[in-house]
Amino acid sequence: MERSLLTVKNLYFSYDDKAVLKDINVNIRRGERVAVMGSNGAGKSTFFLNLNGVLHPEQGQIYLEGKQIGKKDLKELRKRVGFVFQDADSQIIAATVKAEISFGPMNMELGREEVEKRVRDAVSYMDLDKLKDRPPHYLSGGEKKRVSIADILAMEPELLIFDEPMAALDPVNADNVERILNRLHDDGKTLLIATHDVDFAYRYADRILVFSDGELIADGTPVDIFHREKIMERAHLKQPEMLVIWEALRAAGLVAFDSRYPVTSNQVAKEIAHIKVKKEGES
Repeated sequence: MERSLLTVKNLYFSYDDKAVLKDINVNIRRGERVAVMGSNGAGKSTFFLNLNGVLHPEQGQIYLEGKQIGKKDLKELRKRVGFVFQDADSQIIAATVKAEISFGPMNMELGREEVEKRVRDAVSYMDLDKLKDRPPHYLSGGEKKRVSIADILAMEPELLIFDEPMAALDPVNADNVERILNRLHDDGKTLLIATHDVDFAYRYADRILVFSDGELIADGTPVDIFHREKIMERAHLKQPEMLVIWEALRAAGLVAFDSRYPVTSNQVAKEIAHIKVKKEGES
């Protein structure tokens, strides 16, 4: 993994004297896929809004590639750390998809040719060419989500933050968003994703941050986090189905105790098929 992209030290934040974030310390490395989990009200969204400069910590520091971010650096922070909101309608403001995607680059005071290039690239990346002249508010939920992602891509950030990207989407559109996330990661983006979906977090993330009552209570690999019963109970999490199935197979002696944990259902299916072949060969 490459060097640190974003570092948070001793971050505190309050709303009307109510502490929402309490002494948050975390380091995000380039190229990571980080799932951020915890119950509603745990502080995840507030954490994100501090990371891209919409909110300002009352205490603590945020470093971008080792450089401490002050008020004069917020423009640079917002350019390099993009935030895709959970509700696409709260992000979309323009009359057409093309105008919507151009809004961010225009605010960056880029030249006309560069703005047009970035819009073309984002439209192509998110497969929005047939929708670019339509009013975004009349699109489907899945289409709006693609537009909201294109909004941020046009600003060419290095770190992309997603707040519940699959919320309110049907299974087909949720799968489409997951494919987009995979493509973004393959193309070198660093991803920070808030989610309540333990199965998605388990198969997708390299690392999970767990929040509870404004505190970062755990930071580890998916296998590590989902074996920590006290952490899961405190954060209102449960074990992913793949993990439950694999633990049952191990308990029954059907797979080696030290075998690697599978991430996808295809990996489990292959192992079960291997067990069946082995049993048939022994009989």
